[in-house]
Amino acid sequence: MTTKTDILDCAREVLRRGDSLTMDSVASEADLTKAGVVHHFGSKEVLMLAVLDHLLDRWEGELNARAGDGAGPRERLRAYVEYTLLSDMDTSDLALLADPKLFDTLSNRWSERMDGWFGKMQDPRLVTARLVADGAWIDRCLDLLHVEEADRIATVELVNSLIWEGDEV
Repeated sequence: MTTKTDILDCAREVLRRGDSLTMDSVASEADLTKAGVVHHFGSKEVLMLAVLDHLLDRWEGELNARAGDGAGPRERLRAYVEYTLLSDMDTSDLALLADPKLFDTLSNRWSERMDGWFGKMQDPRLVTARLVADGAWIDRCLDLLHVEEADRIATVELVNSLIWEGDEV
């Protein structure tokens, strides 16, 4: 029996290959009929939101493990910087961008979930660190710059110096 999680993993595989995420492509990858996918998710929008939540659940698990219990805003941001620069990523981590017709819906969900993780950042150093990490996320998924691990580690150290500089948040 194929579970919702299995179908979502198959959807990520479709995205990893760079294919369009459709009910048919997910059904094919999951060895189901389109009706089988529709039974679990109802519509393309429901599927896309579920894929995004599945991705964000994985991200939050990794971020929580990196930040530790009781992490404050700076520890959470440090964890995000490390995750985006040092973890394995691929095109499936860009699920937010998988369907231009649903961009507003997906970006709103992304913002809700990530804002809950970071809270409101006003310190320009923290905003800069977040922007670097967001850029690293896109770069790592698309492998645009081909940055060696040693250089990514050095970048993490530099960005961490921004995070920990100045007044406490």
